[in-house]
Amino acid sequence: MPTKKQLCVLIFAASTALFAANATSAPVAAHTTSAATLSARETALLERINSVRAEHQLSPLRIDPVLVRTARAHSGRMLRQGVFGHGDFAGRMRALRGRFPLLGENIAWGSGSYASARSLVKAWMASPGHRANLLHPRFRRIGIGAPVGTFSGYRRAAVVTTDFAS
Repeated sequence: MPTKKQLCVLIFAASTALFAANATSAPVAAHTTSAATLSARETALLERINSVRAEHQLSPLRIDPVLVRTARAHSGRMLRQGVFGHGDFAGRMRALRGRFPLLGENIAWGSGSYASARSLVKAWMASPGHRANLLHPRFRRIGIGAPVGTFSGYRRAAVVTTDFAS
């Protein structure tokens, strides 16, 4: 059983960043893929995020394969290296600049029930920065990466990255 401090870490260990690309960059039409290309955990997160957006009269987010690759790569790197943070978010997003004029990111990790889509999105909604990303009206696309492994001493922990774009 985790201690009270560990529970706090599992619930609230998330961070957010927003990056506005050069306004002169022209966005390129993004290709979408079906949610079937997502893992079950990633699909559950997409569904929960879009449910929350619908509750706030916002358009659902559509999966973008470039953002999925970016999110999965970042989550995989955090899991392998045992670190939790955005890292070089600006650098990763600069690589996408010509494609998306506005980008944001939420990250989180949890194990057990704290790794469920409901718990992760609930924690993000309780945090002003994360909530702003989830409910940003200009965001239309999303990439989700949610690999599972041993993280911070917890087995079967999900390390989640959601990358948002306009």
